[in-house]
Amino acid sequence: MSRVELPESVHCDRHGLAAASRAAAMLSREIAYADPDPLTMAEFDDRLHRYATTLLTTPPTLLLRPVISDWRRAQAALGRRLSPATHRELTSIAGFLSFYLGVLAVESGDDPSARRFATLTDQFAAQLDDPLLTGTAATLDALVAFVTGRYDAAAGAARRAAAAGHPYLCGWAAAIEAAAAATLGDSDTALIALDRLATRPCVQGLRHPGWPAFDEVREACAVADVVARMGGDSAADLARIAVDLTSSGTIERGWALACLASALAPDDPPQASRLLGDIVAILDVHPSRMLSRRVNEIVSVAGPGLLPLIPYTGPAEASA
Repeated sequence: MSRVELPESVHCDRHGLAAASRAAAMLSREIAYADPDPLTMAEFDDRLHRYATTLLTTPPTLLLRPVISDWRRAQAALGRRLSPATHRELTSIAGFLSFYLGVLAVESGDDPSARRFATLTDQFAAQLDDPLLTGTAATLDALVAFVTGRYDAAAGAARRAAAAGHPYLCGWAAAIEAAAAATLGDSDTALIALDRLATRPCVQGLRHPGWPAFDEVREACAVADVVARMGGDSAADLARIAVDLTSSGTIERGWALACLASALAPDDPPQASRLLGDIVAILDVHPSRMLSRRVNEIVSVAGPGLLPLIPYTGPAEASA
């Protein structure tokens, strides 16, 4: 009688080898199909850059839902057995999406959520040797510190952002540090930061996730804002330059008008009040907690007769 081979499934598995091999087969298939397809990764990349260009000009209510949806998709993908290259790419994507949510939380008036997303962005950056994400995370730390009145911490985080060494962030890092130093009355540090701002590398045309490009309009508004905070003689002239560079009805125009109102408030309160009224009209269309906060700062310094304080009426999302 010839020998008949028994099916593998009934072999004695005294050492667990067969069970381990079946698990290996399942794991092999899981690894093979874990990476998102190339189209999904390309769509993530496109959406990151779309958010970068609309982050500061679109009301948070319109951006929060799609950014949160993409953030959840990235988190779910990171939970799978990815290839090392895809894991790194998705970690970067998740980091920048966390950054966007941190900025949107700031604009929504939800500072606890902003701090949580800032911490998460720092953690994603720590997993990668990526100067852009590392510096971007530091600028979010600086922004959260600035809007919560911790100006020393804001300046320190801005310096960390500059130390990351990515040329795309030089403008943002210098602008935040200069504003924080000027608010603290540290004119020397503010002027040094403004000098770095003026001599930053020219990288506006590059396509990066995170902040929008720091162009000449943002530079003009940042310089005018810092000089106005310091009470410099050229504040009004610089603010008028910023106004001329901005488009009517935009948030950038609102910031330029705020710089001019701050410069004119001590000597021409009626004109400053009219300018603040123009900013209120912009805020009715484009709510911005940060710009509203700046208006209230100007009024609090100039006195209550200038204009009633403007409460921030933007979308405050509940903390998770």
